[in-house]
Amino acid sequence: MAEATTSGLGRGGPWLQNAWIRVETRQDDASISPVALDGAFRPVERGLASVTFVDGAPARFERADYDVQPHHDALGAGRRLTLVSSQPRRGLTLCREVVLYDGHPQCVTRLGITNNRRAPLAVAALHACTASGQGRGRLRLTAPPHEWRVYRHGWQSWSPTMSFGGSERDVRSRPPELAPEPPDTGPGRFASDDVGVLFDPASGRSLLVGAVSARSLLTQVAVDAPAHSIDARCLADGLPLAPGETLWSERIAIDLTGGPNDQLERYGALLGREMGARVPAKTPSGWCSWYYYFTTASEDDIIGNLRVLERHRRELPIDTVQIDDGYQADIGDWLTANEKFPHGMRWLASEIKRAGYTPGLWLAPFLIAETSKTFAAHPEFAVRGPDGEPATASRNWQRQSFGLDGSHPGARAWLTEVFREVCEGWGYDYVKIDFLYGAAIAGRRHEAAATRISAYRDALAAVRAGVGPARFILGCGALMAPSVGFFDGNRIGPDVAPFWRNLTRSERAEPRPRARAPDDDLSAEVAIRNTLTRSWMHRRLWANDPDCLLVRADRTKLTPDETRTLATAIGLSGGMMLSSDDLAAIPDDRLELISLLLPVLPESARPMDLMERDMPERFELAVERDFDPLRLVGAFNFADDTRDLVLPLAAGRWHVFELWEPRYRGVAEGDVTLPLVAPHACRALALRPAGRLPRVVGTTAHIGMGALDIGSQDWDAASRTLRLGVTAAGRARRRVYVAGGGLRATHARFASADVPLTVEGDAAVAELVVDIDASLEITFS
Repeated sequence: MAEATTSGLGRGGPWLQNAWIRVETRQDDASISPVALDGAFRPVERGLASVTFVDGAPARFERADYDVQPHHDALGAGRRLTLVSSQPRRGLTLCREVVLYDGHPQCVTRLGITNNRRAPLAVAALHACTASGQGRGRLRLTAPPHEWRVYRHGWQSWSPTMSFGGSERDVRSRPPELAPEPPDTGPGRFASDDVGVLFDPASGRSLLVGAVSARSLLTQVAVDAPAHSIDARCLADGLPLAPGETLWSERIAIDLTGGPNDQLERYGALLGREMGARVPAKTPSGWCSWYYYFTTASEDDIIGNLRVLERHRRELPIDTVQIDDGYQADIGDWLTANEKFPHGMRWLASEIKRAGYTPGLWLAPFLIAETSKTFAAHPEFAVRGPDGEPATASRNWQRQSFGLDGSHPGARAWLTEVFREVCEGWGYDYVKIDFLYGAAIAGRRHEAAATRISAYRDALAAVRAGVGPARFILGCGALMAPSVGFFDGNRIGPDVAPFWRNLTRSERAEPRPRARAPDDDLSAEVAIRNTLTRSWMHRRLWANDPDCLLVRADRTKLTPDETRTLATAIGLSGGMMLSSDDLAAIPDDRLELISLLLPVLPESARPMDLMERDMPERFELAVERDFDPLRLVGAFNFADDTRDLVLPLAAGRWHVFELWEPRYRGVAEGDVTLPLVAPHACRALALRPAGRLPRVVGTTAHIGMGALDIGSQDWDAASRTLRLGVTAAGRARRRVYVAGGGLRATHARFASADVPLTVEGDAAVAELVVDIDASLEITFS
């Protein structure tokens, strides 16, 4: 059990300390100086707090009084230090809180401003922690700024999330006219939404700064490497702060302990705890109509694929059938189906349920098309621009759609009514809600004091009220931290596509009737990138949705290598697994690619080289089991040339098994060289500690290579028999590879019947067809 947080008074002001971190403060400017006790890592010498206004000079702390009290909240127990600076001449009071917890290493701070004037104050931003870049306030890392690495997180589902070098240039989130970003100011300057990580390659240390609450204001972490500065700022949208009122920033966590993956996972746990994350007991899998049929999907298409699923329950053990875009009369007219669905959406839901699946339905509830009956009847539901006209949030479907104003009570009531009818009336127990950023665009709202985040969350609350507490909501095109607590699942990347990289429209295998993002943000490659770089969210904030698996052989530009790379990234992510092909047209060998990913793994792998490159190449999951500890690794070649990949190994000797071209590679130490990996290809590997006894080293049933399809393992020395509990997880026809530990395998029986047993190199290979859980016994001489 960790020691309790302590406090005291230093030379410049009070301090807090727990088992991991000490936070020193100064009363003259209310600055904080966090230092990791392990290695005395102190990247921020004087983290300041300030408020900027729409007009006028910024407000900074002057001499502050302080108070220290015991503290307890959703994040745990600890101590809270409060610094208060009263400034009667300016008619305001600044307050800074710093909380340190007994049970985890993050320091959490927030900033408040009270308006003591007789007139409102228009607040632009609250800067909860700023290393100013000047004097002792500069960021202090060992490496020069051009060698720093910055983890840059995007503002919504489709936004790019990756790490950059300190001399590189930031990318712009899309759509650019809506994304809350500063102008492009040159190399080494980054704006990361919700959370950012700054990594020092010289020392191997990192600093995470991120918002663990997201109820009112959008938080950005701005890094200016050339200026040695970092700024955690909460955007207040020019909010009019009335006389006597106090405005607080979001709660900002600072973490100096461990590596970037550790910090992001801890951050996700805190954010989820603070915001009441909904994590489903089971991560869904299913079929989706979108990526094959797009808006042309019809009732017959849905029923046709439903019948294929019924015939292939063993090969495709999914739970959900998701009807995507294409059924509705217009964007906003969700309760009226078009002529392609003659029996109506209630009938279709009942057919899906009758077949034994959960019916799911797509809506984009925070967009209202200019052509819709809903907009004609309720133009007041739209967010307004500076000119008073409806504010455009999307130009898709060959029409313009406006953003929905979640602060409007009538709009909220309409949302609840729509989703109550879809779920309770029609029978859909799963809804996918898309283009959600539409409720968070900048503009004028019905409630003048509403921020874009508070209005967005009010709209989400209205949706959840209609859906009910027990049904599944999948978000998409959604803001990230502000959505926690409303979704059960969330898309964490841009749309996948049946091509690897952005192509001109004439080169595409299939015309795209709706583009969610510009061409350079639409591809399998960029979808995979966010699957890796946002893996820390999975089962901390929601079930991650890495978007659909496309395995078809027709209407695609993906090569077999690229298809396997997509499958490996999705499978090792442990996230939702949705197929989106015409199932009747998929060849059997490609159908097995879907089986390999079902059921989904219980956890996500980690991008081990997250801070080394923009596209991580090593995705690794440790599966801790007493009878069979193993590490699953996806080793990717995202380059456009064939090259060797070198996989470093942890200390010790490791059995190495490879899945896509199945083989046991023997025992390795130090590292494994994977020669001649083709462009955009990958290797999926299982690593197991090598010992003297016969042990399973890999299987071809599932992407987990034994993690789910081997349920037990026991060596009987007297009879020289290895007994494996084999489960039906994954594809039925499979091989099980066993290293003999110096013994020779002579016989194999599965479910009390003899099965073929061959030798490949140093491994014995049993060939099985598995439809039920049973025991595999391999006898050795």
